[in-house]
Amino acid sequence: MNKKLAILTSSIALFTALSGSALAAGPDLKSHNKVSIQTSYTAFNSQESENLKLQVSLLEQVLAPTSAKSAADQWAKALSSRNGAYQYALFTKSLKQSTKAYFDQNGWVTGGSSPWVKSYKVLKEKKLSHSAFQYTFEFSLATSSGNHGKETATIDVKQVNKNWFVDKVTVRSGSVISFRTPYANEATFTYRAAVYAFSIPVSWDTKYTASEKDGSLIFKYKPKNSAVSARTLFSIDKISEKTWEKDGYADGLYVKLASKDGFVYAMNPASENQYADRPNSIEYNEFHQMSLKLKQVAASFQLGHQ
Repeated sequence: MNKKLAILTSSIALFTALSGSALAAGPDLKSHNKVSIQTSYTAFNSQESENLKLQVSLLEQVLAPTSAKSAADQWAKALSSRNGAYQYALFTKSLKQSTKAYFDQNGWVTGGSSPWVKSYKVLKEKKLSHSAFQYTFEFSLATSSGNHGKETATIDVKQVNKNWFVDKVTVRSGSVISFRTPYANEATFTYRAAVYAFSIPVSWDTKYTASEKDGSLIFKYKPKNSAVSARTLFSIDKISEKTWEKDGYADGLYVKLASKDGFVYAMNPASENQYADRPNSIEYNEFHQMSLKLKQVAASFQLGHQ
């Protein structure tokens, strides 16, 4: 018999024997085995996580730009390809700390696939100090229908030891580029319901309609084209705590926002783009861009506002 096959056969036999012994030994041994396996699995995952962190750190060191211009150009390239991990690698430590949550929530891919960046160029380079520069880029956009205009973005690049990193990003709120830079600060305003409030981007103004009933709310995207129907972007539902636990709401799409007086307030985001029947439309793209902001909206939720 092949040596490897013999070892495998022996291993299977040993596993079967041990499994049979565990079953015969009663619940205490089974419970012990379960805990041991779970502990080993957790330790393995922890080690894998540390190894991955080290790998990413070493890759970032290799990518670290050695000039201000290189840092700026690499950022524009990363933005154009929607590569959030690449953008993040080019950030200063402080910008990383304030933006990681945004990359996590978007799966490290920023913005939508359309419109896309066709080309870009530096419009202006400004020296802020001996260790800081500012760059203004112009991005030419396109869709399957052709050219989609031009937009600008400005970044501040800062020297840290021997390398240069992006320290600040400034874009126009509501622009295509702003959705490819979800970490850039965006102006918001507060939507106030009867018993709670939350913040939404200023760029959403005139693009939504909301209705409330008994503590629940339905928030819809409203197209500029009145011939196209408004469709639900998310809802905030008021659910009794008993029902929340009994029906397993926490295991679905619902995001728990707060709880009070025996009720849970939770956001239920649209499970898919509600304009999937119009994939190349303005409505499809705007709905998608707005959906990328829902985690920020949820994080701003306040119950019992004044």
